[in-house]
Parts: sequence; C-alpha cells; structure tokens
Amino acid sequence: MANRSSLNKPYLMPKPYTQILKFFYLSILMLGIFTQVHAQGLLGKKLSVSFSHEHLGKVLEAIGNQGGFYFSYSGSQLSKDSLVSVTSNNEPVLSIVKHLLGNKYEFEERKNYIIITLALPHLSLINADITNDNNTYSVSGIVTDEASGERLMNASVYEKDQLVSALTDEHGYFKLRFRSPNLGSVAITLSKRLYRDTTIRFLQTVLVNVRNDRPLYEDARNKSRSVERTSLGRLFISTRQMIQSMNIPDFFASRPFQISLTPGLSSHGMFSSQVVNKFSLNLIGGYTAGVDGLEIGGLFNINKQDTRYLQAAGIFNLVGGNVRGLQVAGVHNFAIDTVRGVQVAGFINKAEGEVHGMQLSVLNNEAHKLKGLQIGLVNVADTSCGASIGLINIVRNGFYKVSFTANNLMNTNVTLKTGTHAFYSTLLTGANLSTDKKMYAFGLGIGHDFMFSKKFYASTEVDYQFANTGLWDDRWAQAKLLLNFQITKNISLIAGPTYNHYNHSGTFQIDGYKNITNVPKYEDYKGYEPGDNGHQTKNFWGWEAGLAFNSVFTKSPDKRTDTSHGWSLGLAGTIGVGWDQPYKAVYGGELFTQRNLGNNLSAVLSVGYTYFSVLNNYHWAYSKITDSYAIESLATPYKIIPIKVGIRSKLTKGLYIGGDLGEAFSKHDDGMYTVINGVHSHIIGDSQTIKSFVYSPTLGFDFGNGLDASLKFEDYTGFYQIKQFAFRLAYRIKLSQ
Repeated sequence: MANRSSLNKPYLMPKPYTQILKFFYLSILMLGIFTQVHAQGLLGKKLSVSFSHEHLGKVLEAIGNQGGFYFSYSGSQLSKDSLVSVTSNNEPVLSIVKHLLGNKYEFEERKNYIIITLALPHLSLINADITNDNNTYSVSGIVTDEASGERLMNASVYEKDQLVSALTDEHGYFKLRFRSPNLGSVAITLSKRLYRDTTIRFLQTVLVNVRNDRPLYEDARNKSRSVERTSLGRLFISTRQMIQSMNIPDFFASRPFQISLTPGLSSHGMFSSQVVNKFSLNLIGGYTAGVDGLEIGGLFNINKQDTRYLQAAGIFNLVGGNVRGLQVAGVHNFAIDTVRGVQVAGFINKAEGEVHGMQLSVLNNEAHKLKGLQIGLVNVADTSCGASIGLINIVRNGFYKVSFTANNLMNTNVTLKTGTHAFYSTLLTGANLSTDKKMYAFGLGIGHDFMFSKKFYASTEVDYQFANTGLWDDRWAQAKLLLNFQITKNISLIAGPTYNHYNHSGTFQIDGYKNITNVPKYEDYKGYEPGDNGHQTKNFWGWEAGLAFNSVFTKSPDKRTDTSHGWSLGLAGTIGVGWDQPYKAVYGGELFTQRNLGNNLSAVLSVGYTYFSVLNNYHWAYSKITDSYAIESLATPYKIIPIKVGIRSKLTKGLYIGGDLGEAFSKHDDGMYTVINGVHSHIIGDSQTIKSFVYSPTLGFDFGNGLDASLKFEDYTGFYQIKQFAFRLAYRIKLSQ
C-alpha cells in the first residue's frame, strides 16, 4: 500500500526536462508574437498622423517615413500635388490611406513597398447556360460590367483546362464548345483589359470525378513582352488575337505540341498565344506563348515569351522574352530580351537585352550588352565585353579611328578602326600614286592594343587585302606591330614594322604597275615554268607610318519603340565601276517600293536596268586556224534587268545597312566572230537570254527628306566577271504613314 505522505507530495520534474519545457513555452510565445506582427503587415501598422491642406505626395512620404516603408504609385493615376487633410490616432495605415484616397484605389504589399493602383471594375455573367450532350459541352452567356450592367464587346471567355476561348460580340454574347470526358465541373474565366478577372464554376451533377491532372499555369505578369507592339507583330498577328492577348496577360499553359497554318489557324485555336509547347510546327507562320524544345516555321515564328533549345524560320523569328539555345532565320532574328546561345541570320540579328554567346549574320548584328562574339558587316553594341568582327563595329564604350599612312608598297593608305582596345576590326584601302608603279588594294583586318598608358600603347594587327597590279587577282596578307603615341586628345603618331606575304596571280608584268614578285615582262615571257600556274609569292619585311585621328562613340539616346509601317515609292540612279577588265563604267537605274517594318527595319522590292560597258576591241580569245581564217571572241557589253528584294536596318538616325537578293536577266551576245581575209562576220545564233543570281550589300544614309545616298557592291554570280562597286542616289515619296 502506498504511503499517504508520498501521495500528497508534489511531483518534481527533473531539471533538464524543466528547461526543455520552458524553452518550448517560450518558443510558442515568440512564434505567436512573430505571427501577430507578420500578420499585421505594412497596411496593418497603427500610426498617428495629422495633416491639414498638405500636398498628397508629401503626406504619403511622411506616412512612409513614420512607418518605415515606401509608397509606389503612377503619377498618371494619382496626383501628388493635390491638397489633402487627414487626422488619425493610432489607426491602421489602410484606414489612413483609404481616408485620403477613397475606395477608387487598391493597395498591395511587396517587401518594403505599398503599391497603390486604381481599383479595377468587376465583370459579371448573365443569362448563363451550359449543356452536356455525350461529353460535348456548350457554354454560353452575356458578359457585362457588374456596376453599370453595360454589355461588353471583345471580352475574352476561356476554359483553362481545355484551352478553348472566345471573344464576345457587339452584344456581349459568347458561346464555347468543347469535348471532354470525366469533367466534374466547368470553370469559365472572364477577362477584359482594365477589368478584374472573374472565374465562374458550373458544377455537373451527372459526374462525380474531378480532374486532378490540371495543366501547369504560370503567372507571367513580369515575363510577358509586348511582341504585339512591334510592327512585325502588328503585321502578322490578327486584331482578335491581340485583343485576347491583352485581355489575358497572366495565364499560360504547357502542352506537348501544336501545329499552325497561320497565326490563329492553330491546333490550339485562338488560345495559341497562351500555350507554351515542347514542339511547335508552323507551316506558314505561328503565334504562341513560347517554346521549350523545338519550333520550325516555314516563313516565321512569333513567341510571346521565351524560346529554348532550337527555333528555325525561313524568314524571321520574333521572341518577346529570352532566347536560350540556337535561333536560325533566313532574314531576321529579333529577341526583345536576352540571348544565351547563338543567333544565325541571313541578314540581321537583334537582341534588346544581353547576348551571351554569338551573333552571326551577313549584314548586321545588334545587342544592348555583348558578352560574346558578333560577326557581320556592321555590328552594334551599347556595351561590349566581347568581340565584334566586321567592316564597322559601333560600340558605345569603344572607339573609332581613321589613320592616314604610307608603307613600303603604297604611299597613300586610309584605314578605319572600330571596336575596343581589347578587340577591334580594320577596314583598309590604299593606292600607290605613281605613273609607272601603280597599285591599289582594299581589305579587312583585326587588332588588339596593349595599353602601356593612356598616351602610349602598341597595336598588333593582322590584315588581308585584295590587290591590283593590273588585275584584281592579287592577294596580300600582313602582320603589323605599330606603336601609338598620343600627341593631342584626338591625334596620334603611329609607326612600326610589318611582315608581308604577297601572291601575284599574273604570269608577266603589266606596264605601268608595280612588279612586287619580279615576274618577267611580256616580251621576255617564255611560257609557264613547270608547276608555276601563274602564281608567284614573296615574303618580306616592311614598314608603316602616319597619323591617326581618334574619337569615341557617343552614348546612344534612349531608344523608343519604332512602330512605323508606311509605304514609299521611289526612283534611283546608279553609277559604278566594273570589278575587273574588260568592264569599266557601269550605269543603271531602278524603280522600287519600300515598306517600313518597325524596329528600324524596312523591306524593299525593286526592278531595274544595268549596263556594263567594255574596253574597245578587248579580246577574250584568238584562235588562229589558217593565215586567212580565224575565230575571235570579243568582249561585249552586258544589258541586265535585275529584280531584287532586300532589307534595310538603321544603325543611327540616318545611317543604315542593307542587302538585296534576286534574279537578273540578260540577252547577251558572247562576241563570237569569224575573220576571213581580214573581214569580220558575226556568228549567227550566239546571242541568248541568260539569267543569274544577284546579291548586293549596301551602306547608305537617309537624309530624312526623301533623299537617299548609298554605296553598294553588286555581284551577278552567273555572269563571268560581272561585278561592280557603285554609288546610288535615290528619291522616294511616302504613300502612307
């Protein structure tokens, strides 16, 4: 039997357990206090304030200072200069700001900010009706403004699980039809720009199962970019799709695949702009939310958000978010945000954000910040931590330099260097002005500066040039080490050694031109030596010295979205010189139409006439058969009709770069004659209609008053030696804005 005294004695818990229990109670107390403080939030903080006829902006700033937070609002929605009065004694912040602003505004907490926005009106659904016929559902009704009862046109109504949608008509009426087995309820969402989204759920009594495999939806409020605001988007996206995209900016679904004929004619219907696909096939073109896999477009792809892995199109790709992977287009790639990977385009690549990787195009590459490599005729970057290789590299944190030098081969050289000291490109042209030792050359190069100080540095360069010592067939490679000494802010002295490798393609010296590889004169020429093949090379040391004029690219102005899309009609005249003998002066003209595509792009369609003149009595070949009979082949002029399409990209306010492709047609006489006893007779049947592919890169300046001047190189690949350097002067008139 238990001792009574022991039963009445209180039980004492061991000391370690007592400490654990105290800690447990203290933790619960602290958690409760923390939860209460956290639940209170910024809007729940109690403050005491008193203001009389003060500016609203100052009042909000004072309340924020007292509460230890900030107010964020739009000046267009809230006038901070309006006079207000308020007195409160230990009241929540929410009550104070509602007293100041009324019920027209909503308040949201984000970290240390209270965001003030206009309260959106609500949508309402009336005359709703839902029917189910063998798992085919039909939902209809009328969408109205909840407060006024006004029937609303162009409101989006959609079912998120089935990815079906509709726009209301002029009476606010809609009808949705879709088929689905095992559907336990139907959730219809009403959306319209400047209204609060409303979701209405219809319960089905005939079914008991509710789907648990709902697709993944993502709030993409901060990811969605406005491809609809670009001119390419406005040109190819229908008005109904634009309205739907504005009505439903925040919800996006994932699906394995989609197929489109054109934007809107898709396996996802009008909902295609809200769906991210693993595989997307656009036979002509498509408009989707994004791609997380592979997308192929016959002509174009437009993505509202991001693209990952591989995207390819015949003409252009337009992405509203980020590009990760490989993006390939026949003409143009445009990413409104960042590129992490490779952009490859026939003409133009553009990224308004950063480029981590490479941009490769024939004409133009553009990036906001370059952390990789650009290769194209003209490259543009606001900031570069990488390398740009091209004729011209406009880098806002870089430089451009024009140097005038002489070297051991030519007494007059002009070089343009653009880029950064870490990496720059060079564009070279030069001549040896002489009566009996003429020489001409032009080419490209790359370089790097070793900076010893701001006024003294060494340039290492590698150049490759096309040279002319009678024909444009010579090749000239150089390696240079040039010392630079800055004598003023914009002028420097340059000098240093060069190492040269020269390849002369002729078999004898042409009178009046330099003889660099010491080939024999024509009268001393005995024929080809074994293994000669008409190419002689020479390696030798040389020198270069001169003056350079230095400057830096100015910071680009704040960019505004270019949405211009007007038409123009114009006439142009050209005058040029042939690439090589026997073609000399070249004349031509063209009729063209130009369409602005926005984003500083425009498309051009032209038809023209080009005349290549020849040197008199220039013989291609002479085949002697007897003393009285021979066949001669004389060079004859080319009369060409080119039909071309092209694109222009503005680099600055007036400067642009462009490129044209097309087909050229010529009815050409190949100049075959018989010579019998000194009498020339034309061979019948040697005149024929021929055609050729033609391409033409262009660098020009638009004066803004309709006048346009440019330089171009034009190559007719199917016509032997038919190439030209030409100056083009054009005038166009606007047909529409």
